[in-house]
Amino acid sequence: MAFKMKQIVSIILLILVLTSCQNGDAKKVRPEIQKSEKKVFPYSGIVLYDHFDNELLLDTITNHFEAQFSPVYIGNLKDSIQLTYKPSKIENRTPDWDKYKRPAPNDLQIYIDTTKTIGFPMSVWEYYKKPEYRVGKKSYPIFIENKSSDTLSIGLGDILPMITETKDTLGEWTEIERPFIYDCGTGLTELYLPPNEIVITALRQNFGTTNTKFRVKYELADSAVYSNEINGKIQIE
Repeated sequence: MAFKMKQIVSIILLILVLTSCQNGDAKKVRPEIQKSEKKVFPYSGIVLYDHFDNELLLDTITNHFEAQFSPVYIGNLKDSIQLTYKPSKIENRTPDWDKYKRPAPNDLQIYIDTTKTIGFPMSVWEYYKKPEYRVGKKSYPIFIENKSSDTLSIGLGDILPMITETKDTLGEWTEIERPFIYDCGTGLTELYLPPNEIVITALRQNFGTTNTKFRVKYELADSAVYSNEINGKIQIE
């Protein structure tokens, strides 16, 4: 009887040791799993969709293109968003210039989302005349969020004051586009963005032979707001 009791005690001790080892291993692994699960990018849960199915291709950007950052959406953050490629249909606009304040550097958060691909909006010179379509250029959506408590004036006509920059071989940021400038301001309206709402625009995905970093710059009166940096390629002339 004493021998059987010793066997039982030995088995119980072995079970306790094995359980303790397993728990110890779990504690070592679990923080890494949790760290991976918590890696969430801004706006990653938002689904962007439209009703066009034309093929999208990489663009080849070269120096001194005229920038065009037109909104494809202005409104609330939602689980899914319908994009509009004809910016004249965007309703967040006012004919009264300077009705709303211009952004300060801390008022805007700008994020290029490389996990999604969208089309490019229609040319600023044609979308009042033609039916809506999306230009067949692969683009990343750019999310711009109003983090202030004020409604902000964010653009003139159908253009946001933004430029694409790349990092050169010396590590310096260089503008690779020139700003869009209207020939005349007659009849132009201002785009506005209420607090906690977003505007979505597009950054073309580029084909090239030279690796570089991209970012976009939103120009203010005497300063600028910059997006996150992304990896890309550029064709050097």
